[in-house]
Amino acid sequence: MRLNNVGIIVGMTQEAVIDDKGRIVISKEIREALGLKKGMVVKLHAESNRIILEKAVSPEEFILNMKGFIKKDSKVPVSDPLDLKKIWK
Repeated sequence: MRLNNVGIIVGMTQEAVIDDKGRIVISKEIREALGLKKGMVVKLHAESNRIILEKAVSPEEFILNMKGFIKKDSKVPVSDPLDLKKIWK
């Protein structure tokens, strides 16, 4: 595994076999590098001839990540994070 200057994994390519139920195994090395755990929800995106897998963001993580983006006296309407969480589900 190699990280770039901002901590993003670069150049990690491996092959996997699709089983008869359409499943693939993600190697331990990749799971650990991305922090993927058993039972974790992930998103799959199909683009051209590739599948992109990424960790899904929980409502709590989203709210935490967005904290501070809307400044006081902004013209953007302020929403209660708990209301956003209800919409998300």
